[in-house]
Amino acid sequence: MRIVKIIFAGLAVTAAALLTFHVVPAEAGCAKSVVLYNASWCPYCRQVRAILARNDIRYSILDATTARVQADMVKRFGDTAVPRTVIGGVVVAGVNEARIKQLCR
Repeated sequence: MRIVKIIFAGLAVTAAALLTFHVVPAEAGCAKSVVLYNASWCPYCRQVRAILARNDIRYSILDATTARVQADMVKRFGDTAVPRTVIGGVVVAGVNEARIKQLCR
């Protein structure tokens, strides 16, 4: 029997080892509605947008620098702090990747 070495992701492995390698698809996306209250100048908002992109989560974005959105935020949350991510009706304040992933399960 001949052992064949294969370069796989920069690592040399045998064909037999590849047969035991299982690809598990990463959980991504979100079946719930996701809305991000965002300000373009906000570095934390940028971090949340990166989290959503990295996890293939589709979302709507609301510009928290407009009077209409600010009025909505004051009514709903009591202030205009950003970022705020609303996932299926649950509010995630700030940058919290673990909570965003948990709510999108």
